[in-house]
Amino acid sequence: MTARKPPPAWLDTSAPQSDRPRAQQCPRCRAPVLRALAGRTAAVDVRADPYPLGLAAELQVRLAGRFTYCLRLHPHLPPRLLIRDRWHIAGGTCTHLVVADHRCTRTAAPAATPPPGPDRLF
Repeated sequence: MTARKPPPAWLDTSAPQSDRPRAQQCPRCRAPVLRALAGRTAAVDVRADPYPLGLAAELQVRLAGRFTYCLRLHPHLPPRLLIRDRWHIAGGTCTHLVVADHRCTRTAAPAATPPPGPDRLF
């Protein structure tokens, strides 16, 4: 019997690394956020608030038009940030932490106005 060939080096057969949240600061308001690429096929760049939500708070956040994510913490595996879609929510109470996507409280700076200058070239 012949030995199986190992998979090519470019093929990553390990667990996905992209959905592992990293603690960062929001570049706009400097609030602490969790940043990860949530999803396996078409990953979404997520900045989520690191504070867990209860059922009532999650409902309020979802009605406000924000997304929620499941922060899976396991003692032997790295944490993962997963999108809470309608099937995940319909499954009942999540045993993991539920967090919401980040919304900056700081308002955007006004656009810079061009300096006054001549109206014509000549």
